[in-house]
Amino acid sequence: MDVSLEDIDSYAQQFVESVPKTKGKEASVVALEGDLGAGKTTFVQAVARAMEVKEHVTSPTFTIMQSYKTEHPVFSKLVHIDAYRLEGEIKDTIGFEDVQRNPSAIIFIEWPKNILQLLISPKDVRTLIFKTVDETTRNITEETHA
Repeated sequence: MDVSLEDIDSYAQQFVESVPKTKGKEASVVALEGDLGAGKTTFVQAVARAMEVKEHVTSPTFTIMQSYKTEHPVFSKLVHIDAYRLEGEIKDTIGFEDVQRNPSAIIFIEWPKNILQLLISPKDVRTLIFKTVDETTRNITEETHA
């Protein structure tokens, strides 16, 4: 689906509404794939607005992981991970395993292939693939692995 950056908030709202209305046993994980500048962080910022995060959401490129409190009825925590700088055999030094065990968390992971080995339930991950169409438009497709 082609989404203009102008319409990213309505797309994010639709995405949030598509998230299951009940908690599972673990966090919900959303993998975000796409080139640098394809709109992954912009999408997470729009999701944060849709989930009524009060804090300013920034890219966790250097901190690796950021957590935000939400006003969402199911997910009280939005976690944003940028695994771009993580490569090879990595250990969980950021507390990712604990975050995954929190059924009240929804986790968005940029560059997910860099931390696949740390996923508790990789088959349950929703994947959004971002491709740049032009300066103001992104094509976003979804894969589910359930």
